[in-house]
Amino acid sequence: MNAADLAGRDARRAFVVQRLEQIAPFVLDDPEQTADLALRGPGPFLDEIARTVQRRDADDLTWLSLTAFLGVYPVPHLFSWFKRSLQLAKPHEAMRVFLVAGTRASTGYHDLSTTLSVVTGAVVVDVDFCARNSHATGIQRVVRQTMKRWHRDHDPILTAWEHGSMALRRLGEGELERVIDFETSSTREWDPGRPESVDFIVPFRSTLVLPEVPVMGICAPLAALAEFSGNTVSLIGYDAIPVVSADTVPPQESLRFVNYLTVVKHSSRVAGISEAATQEFAGFNAALPAQGLEGPELSTVSLPVEAPPLDGEHLEEEDDLPLVLSVGSHEPRKNHLAILFAAEVLWREGKRFRLRFIGGGNPWATQVFDVRIREAQRRGRTVEVVRGAGDDVLLSSYRNARFFVFPSTHEGYGLPVAEALALGIPAITSDRGSLAEIAADGGCITVDPYDDDQLTAAMRELLDSDERVAELTAEAHARPKRTWNDYSAELWAALVPSASSEQEENDA
Repeated sequence: MNAADLAGRDARRAFVVQRLEQIAPFVLDDPEQTADLALRGPGPFLDEIARTVQRRDADDLTWLSLTAFLGVYPVPHLFSWFKRSLQLAKPHEAMRVFLVAGTRASTGYHDLSTTLSVVTGAVVVDVDFCARNSHATGIQRVVRQTMKRWHRDHDPILTAWEHGSMALRRLGEGELERVIDFETSSTREWDPGRPESVDFIVPFRSTLVLPEVPVMGICAPLAALAEFSGNTVSLIGYDAIPVVSADTVPPQESLRFVNYLTVVKHSSRVAGISEAATQEFAGFNAALPAQGLEGPELSTVSLPVEAPPLDGEHLEEEDDLPLVLSVGSHEPRKNHLAILFAAEVLWREGKRFRLRFIGGGNPWATQVFDVRIREAQRRGRTVEVVRGAGDDVLLSSYRNARFFVFPSTHEGYGLPVAEALALGIPAITSDRGSLAEIAADGGCITVDPYDDDQLTAAMRELLDSDERVAELTAEAHARPKRTWNDYSAELWAALVPSASSEQEENDA
């Protein structure tokens, strides 16, 4: 072994000792013993940790010790094997179980030369997607608006998953800006913004918040953390569309979501973005007694809508035809084909109007819709699809719209229709789920999304009646106001247990 090899070996030994030092205060009782073991090296140190963890036989300490030794969060089947193997081993064999676990988890290693920090009594938030990507729709808007305020008011530990590993780390400066100040970040040249050095974060007796839906490969370690670590896991419940309306999404979305449910069922709290979304998670909870589980505590923290200003830059369009607007991703459940059918009926009646769809979509979702659009355009119909629209196009469209139409068959919240109403634009929307919740505050005509005649009649009414449009416009302007500050404060209260409530639970 040459000098470089020796140096590398010594460095790795030092990293193992550092990780064991982080968990020693929770596993060992004597600080002086910890200091002595650290001086003796990783072998004696690990042996004492292993014997103590085996003797205490507590899931949270077992998870913590395995995580620290591996430098990654274990998946459920590895944890179960590890716990059983410890229970079967003789005391002098306990360390060997740790070493074998290391070989079994080798595919999860990014680098053995890593440190970690155990954080207790902390709030750790997984914002991996928003930290790594510049997408700014739906969930990303919710996460960024919320984290901007949480960072200001509570300063939680914002984290991402280390590439090539299964462990959380703190954000780099560029990643942090992408999460809490996206407006500034989006004006800069793209920079991944990773930290120069990585220190894994291991929550213990803490709260882990999941405001995003994690990618499929991360669900297994999160499920083990939720079930075994003793941490509180809280999440935002957006919807269960990939299983409830599986026929309207690509198959891989359903597969991803059912993996996510392995995390949900062991979590502590879910805050739905609407009453309808909360009821979907309640339905999942109702199935869990079959596994002897109760599921998470459910609450509803409805999303807010703050209307962007429609200033003079968003000028009137030259076309005199009234504009019927629909904004949202182009996928089957948005029911755009029903809008097209209703529009065709009205065009054949002699009604004169423009129809504009704004939104994106993948080929799986748009292929039939795009064919129907081209057919209508060949017949001379005044219909257009705008994809990749900037804020200027979107706001100009809102400014010029006579009314908004959004008869979706399933939404977790229905942000597009809520935004239209916040701007004072009358809306036609569905009479069920979260869309009915939004409509209850005024400014809407509701229809059965599966009844083409109802949709056609509602569009006809708003094309023909200036009085009805004015009435709904007044209702829209009178709707209750709700801000991102309101939402963020209520969400924190729902997902992050206070010290007092934690103490009450412990006393009970």
